[in-house]
Amino acid sequence: MQVIDAAHKTVHNEKHGGSTAIAARMGMSNTVLNSKVNPNCDTHHLRLDEALTIMEFTGDHSIIQAMAHRLGGVFCEVNGAATKDELIMTALSASACQGDVMAEMHKALEDGRISCNELDVLSNKIQTAMSALQSLKNHVKRKHAKDNPHLQGR
Repeated sequence: MQVIDAAHKTVHNEKHGGSTAIAARMGMSNTVLNSKVNPNCDTHHLRLDEALTIMEFTGDHSIIQAMAHRLGGVFCEVNGAATKDELIMTALSASACQGDVMAEMHKALEDGRISCNELDVLSNKIQTAMSALQSLKNHVKRKHAKDNPHLQGR
């Protein structure tokens, strides 16, 4: 997904209150915000600090995930110390994401080719799976550090 498309989708998601609610929280008019996230508008542009504010308000990190994907990386939240339950849930989530990738791949290859739309869907599923695996790696490292305080600094 393109960065501007992710911004547009985030701002217009009714789960987050839609563009009217987000614009009000940001102290700008709904018209200006809509123009800033409109992929077809050349007169207004979303600033980085505004993108960050949108992600903070909504809790939706699609914009930064799209940025990371474009740069060949992944975005992953890093929280505090990992508990055993968090570690298990993160592992299950990563496994579920991998299953989603394989299911989508199977569906895409049924006709022997991958269309542009299927490529986009697969890319997003793979990006989500990579992020989940990175999160799992971070949880494992934090659990290891917690369980082995004598090894810190090595």
